[in-house]
Amino acid sequence: MIDDGDRDAQTPAEERLVRYLEGLREDPPQPDEGLVVAVLNAARWQAVVRPYLGAVGVLAGAVAQGARMLMGTPPRR
Repeated sequence: MIDDGDRDAQTPAEERLVRYLEGLREDPPQPDEGLVVAVLNAARWQAVVRPYLGAVGVLAGAVAQGARMLMGTPPRR
């Protein structure tokens, strides 16, 4: 059980984290423009393709369920 007096005490791991975060606050990393462009381009084409992939998944599931019904095997749960 934690005493109320020890509530503000930090563990060694918390102290290391605070020191690390202070260093980041003083000198934040700068984003690489090439990485930003690559991530945005990937997000754009994935947003376009996602509905079609979902439709293919539903169609594949329907085909599999139809094949199970034709073979007389019970559906999976």
